[in-house]
Amino acid sequence: MKLVFSILFLVGILSTGFTQQRKNPEDIKLYYRSSVAYGFYLHTAGFGGSFKYQRHASYKDKRFYMLEFQKLKHPKEEKVKNAFDDNAKSFYYGKINALTNLRIGLGSQHAFAMKEIKKGVQIAYLYSGGFNLGFQKPIYLDIYTPSGRTETERYDPEIHSYSVIAGRASFVNGISEIKLVPGIFGKFGLNFEYSPYDNKLKALEVGVAVDLFFKEVPLMYNSYNNQYWVSFYLMFEFGKKIE
Repeated sequence: MKLVFSILFLVGILSTGFTQQRKNPEDIKLYYRSSVAYGFYLHTAGFGGSFKYQRHASYKDKRFYMLEFQKLKHPKEEKVKNAFDDNAKSFYYGKINALTNLRIGLGSQHAFAMKEIKKGVQIAYLYSGGFNLGFQKPIYLDIYTPSGRTETERYDPEIHSYSVIAGRASFVNGISEIKLVPGIFGKFGLNFEYSPYDNKLKALEVGVAVDLFFKEVPLMYNSYNNQYWVSFYLMFEFGKKIE
């Protein structure tokens, strides 16, 4: 009986060792100190791109630094085209300035539903806030002259009627006249991470953001122009974790 118990004990130890060896590659999660993530998102007032550097405070919690660059539109923007010229380019009638902004901020993320290494979805909520730097750029259009040619001019709805507009001008026009508009922002969202590899990041993020500027930004002529934007966004994010 002692021999039988000894053999069973030895078999148990060996089987436990083999089981651990089989599970090591699949079931043991490594601890990652940080991660970097890049994102592209669409929101109800335009589109943008994102970069995050994340410090892993724990397995569930992250603190991150973020940079985002996005385009903001006025809700009454409508693209039109001169119907009298088949070669005319489209433009936004009544739009006198374009606005893009740079977000610089800090945030936190907390996972409340974890996933297995190679399947499942990790769900986390996150919030962030920081500074906004808006770039207000005047709109330039190609205008028909009495001689039938076109000239590039800064758009002025008081003197440029619809019939004399040939379309949008090159983007470089007006760059030297950009005005800086400071402000602040805040975001809240849900992050759904679904990468099958533990050291990679793939996620979808949905949420709401508020961009507030310290003065009114005139985008449309003869229309109400806000100092703030409330937008909903959907972002695709990818990146890697660092041990």
